[in-house]
Amino acid sequence: MVVELHLHTILQQNTESGTIRKINLELPSDSTLAEVLAILDIQLPIDNLLLVVNGSSVDLDHQLVDGDIVHIIPILSGG
Repeated sequence: MVVELHLHTILQQNTESGTIRKINLELPSDSTLAEVLAILDIQLPIDNLLLVVNGSSVDLDHQLVDGDIVHIIPILSGG
C-alpha cells in the first residue's frame, strides 16, 4: 500500500536536491503510524507530535490503509 506522508517544520528532510515535505511511502499492509515513525527514524517523544490521518487526530497504533494522507506535526511551544 502507499500512503501520502506530509512532514511539518523540523521534520522536513533536507537533501542536496532541496527540502522534502511530502513523501509517498510504500508500506506493507497492516502498517501502523508507529512503524512509519520507526522507518523515518523520528525520535521526538510521542507527546511532542500531532498525528493526523485524513483530517483526524489519531494515536500511534492507528492502522493505515492504502491512500491515507498522513500529517506528522511537531507540537511547538514558545515563551
